[in-house]
Amino acid sequence: MKQQLKPLSVSLLIYSAFIILIGWKLTWFSNQSETLFSQYGIIEMFKRLFNFFINDASFSPLREGILLVSFGAIILVSFWTIFLKFRQQLIALLVLDFVLSFIILADAIYFRYFEDLISSAVLLQIKQMSSLGSSVGDLFSWKDFLLFADVLLFTVLLIVFLKKVPIKKNANPALRLATGLLTGAAGAWLFFYPLHDFVQKGGAYLFDKTLSSMRVYEVTGLFGFHGFDTYKYLDEYVLNKKEVSAKERKNAKQWFDDKNKAQAVQTPYQGKAAGKNLIMVQLEAYQSFVIDKKVNGQEITPNLNKLKKESLYFNDIHHQTASGRTSDAEFAAKTSLFPLATGSAYVRFPRNEYDSLPYILKENGYDTAAFHAYKPGFWNRYIVYPNLGFNEFHSIEDFDEGEQVGWALGDEAFLTQSADKMKDMKDPFYSFLIALTSHYPYTMPEKYQTLDIDDVGDVNLRNYLQSVHYVDQAVGTFIEKLKKDGLWENSVVVFYGDHDTGYMQSKTPSTIFANEEGDPLGELEVKDGIPLFMHVPGVEGKEIDKAGGQIDIMPTLLHLFGMEKENYHHIGINLLDGKEGSVVFRYGSVKTDSFYYKSSYDLKLQNGTCYDINTRQTVSVDTCKPLYDTSVEELSISDDVIFGNLVEQWHKSKK
Repeated sequence: MKQQLKPLSVSLLIYSAFIILIGWKLTWFSNQSETLFSQYGIIEMFKRLFNFFINDASFSPLREGILLVSFGAIILVSFWTIFLKFRQQLIALLVLDFVLSFIILADAIYFRYFEDLISSAVLLQIKQMSSLGSSVGDLFSWKDFLLFADVLLFTVLLIVFLKKVPIKKNANPALRLATGLLTGAAGAWLFFYPLHDFVQKGGAYLFDKTLSSMRVYEVTGLFGFHGFDTYKYLDEYVLNKKEVSAKERKNAKQWFDDKNKAQAVQTPYQGKAAGKNLIMVQLEAYQSFVIDKKVNGQEITPNLNKLKKESLYFNDIHHQTASGRTSDAEFAAKTSLFPLATGSAYVRFPRNEYDSLPYILKENGYDTAAFHAYKPGFWNRYIVYPNLGFNEFHSIEDFDEGEQVGWALGDEAFLTQSADKMKDMKDPFYSFLIALTSHYPYTMPEKYQTLDIDDVGDVNLRNYLQSVHYVDQAVGTFIEKLKKDGLWENSVVVFYGDHDTGYMQSKTPSTIFANEEGDPLGELEVKDGIPLFMHVPGVEGKEIDKAGGQIDIMPTLLHLFGMEKENYHHIGINLLDGKEGSVVFRYGSVKTDSFYYKSSYDLKLQNGTCYDINTRQTVSVDTCKPLYDTSVEELSISDDVIFGNLVEQWHKSKK
């Protein structure tokens, strides 16, 4: 028997080292994402487990963190290696070490930019990720590759070991099988019992309707999240395609009916843009903190600053994007619905029907076209745009060759060529332009680095300021072109930002530069802030101080064009209605003109933070409960509309 136990002991010792090693790598990810891995040390954890088993103590404190489920998940994906012969086990553990390390690193890199995890829906967008090229590379640090140092070391040692050390005897197969099964059972308990306890104490909602990947992670751990996400994707899209229930459809329809009846507000702006063209420009990664800002005595955006005086400028607008980023911004602005929590609606639901802006304008006799000097398949645009109501889509092959600045044709050439193409459109027309130059990582040719800012912030902030300064110059050239071609005075021209810079985490040089208030609330306010300009011929310039988001752009424009109807299915509001503003963020936070509710990852009201904007101090979260309830309801309604393709059903029911 001793002869059997010795090789088994060596096998289990190596297996235990593997478990500890992967566990350490998961704590590294937890530090990277600033999430709680364990509330207690190992010794304290064992004490509490002992009390749970022996003294029937509560299990709930053991769920504070993800230590148990994380180690349980590691065991579940690896216990089968104990069944193998010693040589085979070493090879299997080495391969698993590489695969699991790769998953951890991939999630860490993705989190640095999106503050989210890679989901199955995101993997459908892998073509978009691969096109990011150097942008993704800039998210890496050489220290990240230390995650693979053990893989490299053990590979060398394994090769030497297998060549020079003969394996004289393996443990008995039956003993290996029994030991492996016991280990797997222990892993299953460590993983599934904390989840069972969570569900039993009211947590089932999290798995029924997932609003946040990070919230799932905080319950299941990293590998548990990927297991659940894979299961959920296969269940909803392969095995049992997700259906919106009749009750959910009825509730959604009633919500829109009630909203539309309560929203009929007349203002002096109503119909002021009737019959005008609409030119709408989405500016890449453009944030509002650069507007009217000077650095070393230099205006960052002189042309937009000038435009602001002549336009309706909304100074408290925030992006509402999630992992779909630029496509999410387009989607929100053109459908007045929230983007999905994971993945892009353009990729996951490209043929859905909506009460979209191009669709409505087309119904009202407008010629419609989209312009983007990049690949037509990026974000599935060539499929989505016709379905949204665009007659034409001008992509990279439709533009003359010119200077590449950043990813593609520089914005100055892109905007100028797009203006030329608009002259061939029938009046009235709607043109939607997607600028691209100020894309992460914002590196510009030296000749366009015209701001003197060597002493400002870090290289990331300096690169960003140089890129938005160039885009501002391109906007100025574009405006002059429109005036010269006779389009300016007969068109409503809209500029807005699509999302944040990616550098707006707490206390980064970019956030410190932007946060003039210098307090925690100020960080939240500038993090997602984007500019929104609406130049309306005949309407005096005015700065409008009202909280809003990208889903409010279309309802506001429809009000200006006099095209409001009671039967549109839009979640956004008219920013000109004189009522208090509000903006719901995709992950549950809400801002109004009076309060800011910062949601926690677990989406529980009591774990969030409520700020009074006037005093800039925290107040009881109960004060923000109405905001919290609004966010949960609106996000849920929007998801039901998208997942169930409800607008198409409602359109058909009218015919």
